[in-house]
Amino acid sequence: MRLASAALALIMALAATASTQENEPLPRDTSDPKRAFYMSAADIAATIGKLPARNMANTTILERYDASSITGLGYRMAVDRRTPPQNGAVHNTEAEMWYVIDGSGAVTTDGKVVPIMKDGKAVGRRIEGGTVRKVSKGDVLVFPEGVPHQVTEFNPSLTFLTFEVSRPRVEAR
Repeated sequence: MRLASAALALIMALAATASTQENEPLPRDTSDPKRAFYMSAADIAATIGKLPARNMANTTILERYDASSITGLGYRMAVDRRTPPQNGAVHNTEAEMWYVIDGSGAVTTDGKVVPIMKDGKAVGRRIEGGTVRKVSKGDVLVFPEGVPHQVTEFNPSLTFLTFEVSRPRVEAR
């Protein structure tokens, strides 16, 4: 009986721990909010070198949680590498900024995101009626929330720092 009681207590403790972890706010803060964040060019290059080889690879460098935003995200900084194919995207709750670190190509913005259909099924998304901009190392792009964007040309890939900033919650009136 004692063994069964001890086992039940252990299971309940583990369940409570798992429940607490599930309810943690995401994203988690990854740096001290009262200190500046610094990352050297060598550290950024090392981070890029660790990205997996696939058509869209990224890794988050810095995140800040903010309960007042729509998504719980205050801001996020990541390193992204893109190669073809890429889908068109639009984010209704956050703005996105890209600083091109390496490579060149084209980014299509504005217009409308539409499905790419094959055999009656949606197999991707593209931008229809957008503006194409040639981009290369050192260029900056800003996509306000609700603005479609898509990397549409690569030479051979495009690597950039991404900064995402969420919108604040707006109380219903």
